[in-house]
Amino acid sequence: MSQPTSPLYTITLETGQFPTDGSASLLDAALACGAPVPFSCQRGECGSCRAEVLGGDYERITPPTERSYVTTENELLMCQCRAAGDLTLRFPHWTAPARPAQRRDARVVSRLALTGNITQLIVEVQGAERFTHLAGQHVQLQLEDGGHRCFSIANAPGGAGPQRLEFHIRRAPGGVFTDGLLPGLMPGDALPLHGPHGACVWPPASMDGIDHLVLLATGTGFAGVFPILMAALESRSLKTVTLYWGAKDAQDCYAANLLNALQGKDTVFRWHPVVSGSASSDRNGPGQAQYVQDAAALAEHDWSRTVVYACGSPAMVREARKRLTASGLPADRFQSEAFLPANQTEPLAPRQQALHPWEQVSERFTMAGILAARQRSITAVHDIAALMTPGITTREAITIADRYLQQMGASHNWHPTYVRFEADTQSPAVQETDFARTLREGDIFVIDIGPVWDGYEGDYGDTFVMGADADRQRCAHAAREVFKRTRLAWLDGLTGAALYDQAEIYAQEHGCALVRDIAGHRVSDFPHALYGKHRLSQADFIPGDGIWVLEIQVRDLVLPIGAFYEDVLLH
Repeated sequence: MSQPTSPLYTITLETGQFPTDGSASLLDAALACGAPVPFSCQRGECGSCRAEVLGGDYERITPPTERSYVTTENELLMCQCRAAGDLTLRFPHWTAPARPAQRRDARVVSRLALTGNITQLIVEVQGAERFTHLAGQHVQLQLEDGGHRCFSIANAPGGAGPQRLEFHIRRAPGGVFTDGLLPGLMPGDALPLHGPHGACVWPPASMDGIDHLVLLATGTGFAGVFPILMAALESRSLKTVTLYWGAKDAQDCYAANLLNALQGKDTVFRWHPVVSGSASSDRNGPGQAQYVQDAAALAEHDWSRTVVYACGSPAMVREARKRLTASGLPADRFQSEAFLPANQTEPLAPRQQALHPWEQVSERFTMAGILAARQRSITAVHDIAALMTPGITTREAITIADRYLQQMGASHNWHPTYVRFEADTQSPAVQETDFARTLREGDIFVIDIGPVWDGYEGDYGDTFVMGADADRQRCAHAAREVFKRTRLAWLDGLTGAALYDQAEIYAQEHGCALVRDIAGHRVSDFPHALYGKHRLSQADFIPGDGIWVLEIQVRDLVLPIGAFYEDVLLH
């Protein structure tokens, strides 16, 4: 006798529909089908997955607690509810990505040297389906070894012709792509890509109160801001558009003739080369500024009515944000895309088939994706730490961190952002945090992020000290050293469970106790939770490369402080 099948319900969103049998949460059902939905903590606390119910039946899976997000009468939390019939939902607070990334075949149209070190590459996307992108986005050019390289789309949408994309590529000596593949590319050669990616796009979410646009670029970061420049001029909605282009020498401003022509015929637009190799005041502008952020700050823009887009080196983006917000630029009007150049000179081998069921990944998983997400997360944590100032509360710090991640291009967080000050650094992130606690001079603090970058989970955390207190510095150092030694134990062939036994011994050698509640977890192409929520400390096998995060939480044996460090286990 056949078993009765569970009824199928249809969940209707503004972006489409997905089915569910009502046994799983609405969020899990959406993720399993690849439906675009907002979410973060998956515990009913953050409210990210709240949805307005336009019609249909549902039921809660678990009762709310004192930490639960409080919904309005016509809302539900997708992670806490399941369908009891067909449902129609919408997200007034969230907009799905308008152009989902996808793999597309492309062929080379032309390759042209712009300077001795910079190449213009134009490709044409194949197929009948139109490739659409927004000004400011980038793509990943796919390599045969399983890796990829990210490049900004240098032309405005449709600006190079139907289906054509233009890239400006600087040579990296010894680079697999720029010294290996690029010089041999000929018209007609296949070059698959994945995209579009990136949230540093024009127009911004709101133009209210914005009269001016300032663009900052270093090197080939110009390719990232030029489409934004052209789209902004075409909109005719701004009083001024100003570009500051930083370069090591004048030749690196390879589009100078084009920019001079634009400046000559459009009274709204002005551009300024900022050449670090020259101290000439007429070249670098007022005060002989050698960096684009300095040149912009010295120009006395009306920052209260300006939006800034920055594309280039992480150092420039970090310093520009700090300098210009201090000059009066609203923090939410600084949009950025930081270059994180590939440093691999050897091909990236495709990942071997997982040897243990806990280590499942999808077909699209690549080690290059994990490495790129990891590097962006490391950069983000240190940039966010630089934004922490005495006097802010924990709640304010989390808001600053989440805003920064969004501006860097994170689509969302796969776990909530955790920031903990002083006494709260003793506790694991899953325990109560005093959101009203204020950061003081000399305090120790922890930043732990879980952003999703281009479909891959990034997870990184570190501990910082505001002053020079020796005990707090020792505690922060202890977390990092315990991580390093535990990773070496992993390379020697210890199981996941044995790693945390060793970490406990190492922590005591630094005057600390290991907090065993923090036990390590999976990381992968998003979302790994569909494969299982396994803990590294419970793994009775040797963990694989690039898919586990080793978390180290220590508590000082004497002082009421602690420290945290986490990173992906990599060979």
